[in-house]
Amino acid sequence: MAIYRYFDVFPEKAGTELRTATFEEGRTGDPLAGGMFIFTEYFCTDLDCDCQRVLVKVLRATSEDTAPEEVATISYTWNSGSDDSWRAVNLEVPNPFLDPLHRQAHYAGELLDFWSTMIERDKDYALRLQRHYDEIRSRIGETDEWGEQPRGIERHSHKPPPGPMSRRQRNAQKRRLARARKGK
Repeated sequence: MAIYRYFDVFPEKAGTELRTATFEEGRTGDPLAGGMFIFTEYFCTDLDCDCQRVLVKVLRATSEDTAPEEVATISYTWNSGSDDSWRAVNLEVPNPFLDPLHRQAHYAGELLDFWSTMIERDKDYALRLQRHYDEIRSRIGETDEWGEQPRGIERHSHKPPPGPMSRRQRNAQKRRLARARKGK
């Protein structure tokens, strides 16, 4: 399985679609005070998988002179359980959650709370993540400028990349997810 950072594949969108949050200095006792946090998106590009999941790596930028530091990785899905295995996973694992396979700063829980609230309140951002998933998966069937597949991605000619979901499909998926959450 290959996972790609969305803005590596679509660098032209980084200026308008990369999510950031800046917390001002001087908020005593707040672990998020004094920094800019960059929410980068990573998506699965395996056409045999339809996980509908994003890994959001949160980077903290403290100055223009130093590289941002990875401080949290959040896993989030909008897949309500299209098959038995995903249904089982979604019932046992909270959504979103801090991915235990990645580095987490001591304040990663606060970042998860902030991001969870943001995703609930900003429906356009939530839908944009779904659109980014569809876009990056559509792109993997294309060749690069030298006629080669991107490194680490195999072409699956037996299954075309999924197209963007219609509004009706997204709404139906949201209803299924809401029913699954109520059933916990």
